[in-house]
Amino acid sequence: MSKLIAFDIDGTLLNSWPIFEKEMVKYINETKLPMPCLDSIRDGYAFPHEVDFGWGLELHEQKPHLHNVYRRVDEHTAGIIAPLYDGALDFLKTLQKRGYTLGIVTSKPSEPLATVLDHYDIHPLFCGIRTSCDTRRRNEREKPAPDQLLSLAQELKFTPEQTVMIGDTTMDIHMGIAARAHTIGVTWGNHCVNRLTEAGAHRIASENFDEVLTHIEDLP
Repeated sequence: MSKLIAFDIDGTLLNSWPIFEKEMVKYINETKLPMPCLDSIRDGYAFPHEVDFGWGLELHEQKPHLHNVYRRVDEHTAGIIAPLYDGALDFLKTLQKRGYTLGIVTSKPSEPLATVLDHYDIHPLFCGIRTSCDTRRRNEREKPAPDQLLSLAQELKFTPEQTVMIGDTTMDIHMGIAARAHTIGVTWGNHCVNRLTEAGAHRIASENFDEVLTHIEDLP
């Protein structure tokens, strides 16, 4: 049965965390804020109202600063392209050759995403894309809501049962489950196997993209 394979980008296909770390250090130096715990941010960035990042701020004050850093990453690093994880390119090409339809659902804005896809010449591999910009254009909620994954599947004429969501965070897994899609968590990005398991990931890959491919082909 044909399937739609939807990917998160940062932390799943793209090793972008080192760029975030460097931009965070610059931001801290400029704002004179205390240096936060980067491991805490990596684990809980999706929930800044719940996790204390060691910033010396009230929880409700963390979110604007976190968003400022992510915005700086997108705006100030246009000439810096994060590397693809080892094996990612061959993996994507293998999926396409085997007849899978590929898509992207990411919180990254459209322009920096396009820069990455064009740099690696992989834009043609993806038949549909949803970014943070689409939440405004389409009036859709971002992860962990299922809106963008469902919208992508509908556009490409796949049912939720024919859709697989692959990502490195609990947000990706929660989105996939809410959309009634299959979910595969990968542990080389932000969240560990325990977090992904607790989120309900149907399958988890901890080694490499060959493991992800095996999981995909084992799905009903």
